[in-house]
Amino acid sequence: MISRLVLLLLLAAGSLVDFATSNSLSLVGMHNYPVEQHRLTTRDGYILTIFRIPYSQREGGRKQVVFLQHGITGSSDDWLLSGPNSGLPFLLADAGFDVWLGNSRGNENGRAHKILDPKNDTFWKFSWHEIGAYDLPAQIDYVLRKTKQAALHFVGHSQGGTAYVVMLAEHPKYNEKIMTTNLLAPLAFCSNMESKLMTLVLKVNDYMVEGEYTPGSLTQHTLSEVVCSTMIGKHLCQDMLFTLIGGKSPHINRTLIPQLGNKASFGFSNRLLKHYAQVFKTGRFAKYDHGNATNLRVYGTSRPPLYELSNVAPADRVNMFYSDNDQLLSAEDAQTLGQRIAATQHHVKVKNWNHLDYVYATDVVQVIYRQLIQSIRDYEASPI
Repeated sequence: MISRLVLLLLLAAGSLVDFATSNSLSLVGMHNYPVEQHRLTTRDGYILTIFRIPYSQREGGRKQVVFLQHGITGSSDDWLLSGPNSGLPFLLADAGFDVWLGNSRGNENGRAHKILDPKNDTFWKFSWHEIGAYDLPAQIDYVLRKTKQAALHFVGHSQGGTAYVVMLAEHPKYNEKIMTTNLLAPLAFCSNMESKLMTLVLKVNDYMVEGEYTPGSLTQHTLSEVVCSTMIGKHLCQDMLFTLIGGKSPHINRTLIPQLGNKASFGFSNRLLKHYAQVFKTGRFAKYDHGNATNLRVYGTSRPPLYELSNVAPADRVNMFYSDNDQLLSAEDAQTLGQRIAATQHHVKVKNWNHLDYVYATDVVQVIYRQLIQSIRDYEASPI
């Protein structure tokens, strides 16, 4: 009974989500930074919209590319909500870089396909595997082609880190297209995860059919009206959403919470959540488990194969940041990934630093971004 109540409250919190057209253009333009919108198609037909800040008013000329990939439930908007003072894309533009903001299939900038309709469950037959195997390579190829450069700097948060690892494991040739890498709480190994969200997914796994994760039923809508419409209820639902995703944090910029409630994408598939739950349950960073019969047809084995992490070998070092209070990525799981991909591990020792703080904390510039930007500058300044 308790788990059902928690599930309903999660769905109610999710119904605060606004699926309006992405606001990345206005989020950049309102601060008088130049901004471009680009559309591309992945090899399997998904159409993605990505965004570019080619320079800032403080910097001009041709610049090296930095590509940012958002986290779970997110979109390119996530990086921009904090504005020029602490939003990473603005800071990178001010530091003299050509900044590109990626998106993934399913969110408000990836709800299109050459053939499939997002209203059909077939559109949603993907997990983070496809985001890493198809979306990320397509975006990187497009950006490098557009900028006429051979390689770029990569920054990924949460699921953005998952996609990065999958991309290089599946397509090792992309190692040569990456210069520096900065992974902020990358999700891969997660058997020590303390997330209430993942525990909940495991409990309701049998009821999660193929399709989009969306709070669309009449029951859920009614509950949302009752629980989340009042001022107190709205804050309750938003706080619960934060807690379920990454844990509550004293560092979150509270002025952003109304915007986060409206902009959290939640354009993702049930299969994506189930794939993380499989890794959580088995401890294996492996491809999606369709069941024995389908696994035999798809993979040639009854058990889904592990990702070949020895393929993750970009030319320059990989910086990986993790903390002790992150309910989605435990220190133990972060260290396991760091060892497997030979990453330089940065243990964030700020008290109560959690999964969403890497993007929304009031002190994220001091804790993370200055060091991150300096690592890119150091690479650019080093002799080739």
